[in-house]
Amino acid sequence: RKLKVDLTAREREIAALLVDGLTSKLIGKRLHISPRTVDVYRGRLMRKLGAATTPELVNKLLAG
Repeated sequence: RKLKVDLTAREREIAALLVDGLTSKLIGKRLHISPRTVDVYRGRLMRKLGAATTPELVNKLLAG
């Protein structure tokens, strides 16, 4: 989907895995990064998209 904000390649990767319902721990294992790093990227995504919670972030990602 085309979003109104520019995301880095890693942010797009993490966004896709969040939409798939994976946790930070599972995303970290899949991408070979720490769960804390995943949380940092999630925070960036939330700021860029104006989401206050992870479910709200996922809804905004799905809505495009």
